[in-house]
Amino acid sequence: MDEIIIEKLKLRGKHGCFAAERDELRDFEVSMRLRLPFDRAAKTDELSDTVDYPSAMAIAEGVLGGESVRLIEKLADMIAERLFIRFPNLKEADVEVAKLGVDVGFEFGKISARISRKRTDYIKE
Repeated sequence: MDEIIIEKLKLRGKHGCFAAERDELRDFEVSMRLRLPFDRAAKTDELSDTVDYPSAMAIAEGVLGGESVRLIEKLADMIAERLFIRFPNLKEADVEVAKLGVDVGFEFGKISARISRKRTDYIKE
């Protein structure tokens, strides 16, 4: 299956298990692997035959800038669901959400959650 890959989209949001995390903007990073056939788009050269990646990034931005949730797993799932609703030709998606600069008493690069979903997980055809 063909893929559109969006890596390390920098976003901000108010999400986390602790109230203080939901009171101020924090840094997040979103990466997506969007799987769909490119055969039609490659022939027509039409944006409507593929995934419009600025729109995909705007979906992630809307989720991160939206209602506060506790878990990055939830954020990843919300992004995936909205991608499948918006793009009827999207077949599979991996969505990774990383929470940057969180202090948990250890030094580390990032904490992230990555999910892999299929269209049929959200949309019954």
